[in-house]
Amino acid sequence: MERLARLRTAKRPPPRRNPRALAVTAVAAVVVTGLIAFANAECLELVVASSNEKSQLLADIAKTYPAPQVDRRCVTVKIIEKASGAAERALRRDWAEEGLRTPHVWSPAATTWLVLLAQHRSDDGRTDIVEGVAHSLMQSPLAIAMPESMANALPNPSKIGWQDIYDLARKGWGSYGKPWGPFRLGKTDPTTSTSGLHALISVNYAAQRTSDPDEFVRIVEQSVVHYGDTVRTVLRNLRAADDLNAAPTYVSAIAVEEKQVFDYNNPATGRPPREKLKAIHPSDGTLVADHPYAILTWTDAAHKQAAADFEEYLSSPTIQARFQAAGFRNYLGQAGAVLESPYFDKSGPKGIWKPPDPKDLVEMLRAWRHDLRKPAHALFVVDVGRSMSELATGTKITKLDLATRAASVALDDLAPKDDVGLWTFPTTDGTLYRVAAPTSTVATSTSALARALPPVGTSGDEKGLYGVIRASVDEVRATYDRDRINAVVVLTGGGYPLTDKTAANGLIDYLLRQPLDQQIPIYVIAYGTTSKDVLQNIAESSGGAFYDATTDQVNIGEQLRNAMSNF
Repeated sequence: MERLARLRTAKRPPPRRNPRALAVTAVAAVVVTGLIAFANAECLELVVASSNEKSQLLADIAKTYPAPQVDRRCVTVKIIEKASGAAERALRRDWAEEGLRTPHVWSPAATTWLVLLAQHRSDDGRTDIVEGVAHSLMQSPLAIAMPESMANALPNPSKIGWQDIYDLARKGWGSYGKPWGPFRLGKTDPTTSTSGLHALISVNYAAQRTSDPDEFVRIVEQSVVHYGDTVRTVLRNLRAADDLNAAPTYVSAIAVEEKQVFDYNNPATGRPPREKLKAIHPSDGTLVADHPYAILTWTDAAHKQAAADFEEYLSSPTIQARFQAAGFRNYLGQAGAVLESPYFDKSGPKGIWKPPDPKDLVEMLRAWRHDLRKPAHALFVVDVGRSMSELATGTKITKLDLATRAASVALDDLAPKDDVGLWTFPTTDGTLYRVAAPTSTVATSTSALARALPPVGTSGDEKGLYGVIRASVDEVRATYDRDRINAVVVLTGGGYPLTDKTAANGLIDYLLRQPLDQQIPIYVIAYGTTSKDVLQNIAESSGGAFYDATTDQVNIGEQLRNAMSNF
């Protein structure tokens, strides 16, 4: 615990070296590099596991890294993208059974994940694996992001706090004389996403100032439209609503990092949204994604030397300015010129909260998962056709066996208050689907049924897939529950091309015309040869998301978990 306290408060040490002082002349460097490369054809590869929102930026920066020689070998940097929550789960079990390279460095979005990892490993009887003190690379405070029209409708939008969110969640927009109906909060799953985790902590901190903390958290959670495995999913759905000139109808506010608001307002490709978001730092305090750079204890001496040098490069003024230009603040919390008013407060948050004690954080997540999270009303649709009887790549286990085991585990993670139905397709009697469990079934009971699903000897087809998707949406809408998160999850092994554009476009048009106040999002997980583009278009047109398990079939459980993190 003492190490964790130092981790949160330690200041960045002075630079370890002056890169210019260590450099030789350009000509000599070329000669030396050439000789060493000739003698050591294989470079030392430093593997850095990065959170989603900065992984591409780090990969681009790694290409410019003037790496030193380590043990007479050249150095290359490999950036692998892994969501912070997923990486924490993998590191908790020593990165076992992961399809990605084992990292030497982990850079989650926030120190909060290091705190959680240390506690989880301690609970498991394992030692901590973070080497020394992890310093910040850059910062991005959690913000309450609101469509501009909604933020401007409030008396003082620059001073909105979680108490104001609670009041809006309880009273709705009618209390401000606006026709937008109930307050709708966009929020990610705190077990997978940093903004979701920091929002959960923030709401709990704010709740402690009230007479009924549990009720405060419950009311805020009840205003959630749906959860998301990543902010990317929520913002993509918001952009789709904005394209229909209906952003306020989809969501009233999103708990999101300042950097991600910048990315939404300033897309790398295409036009900006019709209605931009305002990033408001909660007036009662907020947490900061400080993007620590954690060298892992299993890293050997040569890789530690390379890791330390790459960290210094990332801390240099040139690279820090590059972070600022991308919408981050530097490691001191200073904003660049791009975080401009009226959409950002360049001065930063007025109050900064620290993560809770490790055991309190674990308990906070447990209480959210089992007691306070908005419950689900969902339908799980599983392909049990002939293609699912094929062996998963690199295993002696069928795709269906892997899928049903993973589905059972994912359903077990839900709470007794969650209702999840179960359908299978195709069938042997010519019907579209078989009802294995109605939508009123408790999720834990659905879990046992999912594990025992038998394959059928027939193959599905395109017409049947579209038919069962539409029928599943109709089923959930017929039993729509405004106090729950309503959704459909489709798992398919494919095995057939999707080439009927007329039929696909008909389904997509049907899904696009759903009323936004009763939209049923579809989350599609697929492994097989089925066209990914068609399935992605179907999922996203419903307000859902597509998850591709084709290249890493063994880890379909992670894709299922990501999909089900939306409710």
